[in-house]
Amino acid sequence: MVNSHTLVVAISQSGETADTLAAVQEAKARGARTAAICNVIGSTIARTAGEVVYTHAGPEIGVASTKAFTTQMVALYLLAIYLGRRLERLTVEAARDLLGTLLQVPTEVDKAIALNWHVRDVARRHSGSHSSLYLGRGLLHPIALEGALKLKEISYIHAEGYAAGEMKHGPLRHQSS
Repeated sequence: MVNSHTLVVAISQSGETADTLAAVQEAKARGARTAAICNVIGSTIARTAGEVVYTHAGPEIGVASTKAFTTQMVALYLLAIYLGRRLERLTVEAARDLLGTLLQVPTEVDKAIALNWHVRDVARRHSGSHSSLYLGRGLLHPIALEGALKLKEISYIHAEGYAAGEMKHGPLRHQSS
């Protein structure tokens, strides 16, 4: 049941995504509180939602929205910490630890960039592939979905994101021995 205790958070890079805007409008019509995580100041979703967190990622030039996705993830992470504290389901120490982990992201990004040579090698080896499968377990499942989406957007190669734990109970289970 949707009521004034329900919070609906819309996430949109442009703030103009029609189906996301329709969901915000429907949630408001049903009495829910609404918020938006958006990159574009003054966009329709930002104006429609009750509250807005701007990511300030700057304009997306390419089709695959990478910096907006990254800043949206940071905004959601911070929102989760805030709500955890506000609802007293997260201790001060746990919140501090989570924020400390977030502060390590730039260092981890630097490490990933340092692997550029390895990434190029992997890309070269798989450049003739016509299909890719991205596997992620737990919190990494949505990242696998996003990775598959990025590959499809950039290369038009078939790609699927899948929950790693489901492989044994789904596709692998139905293979003949």
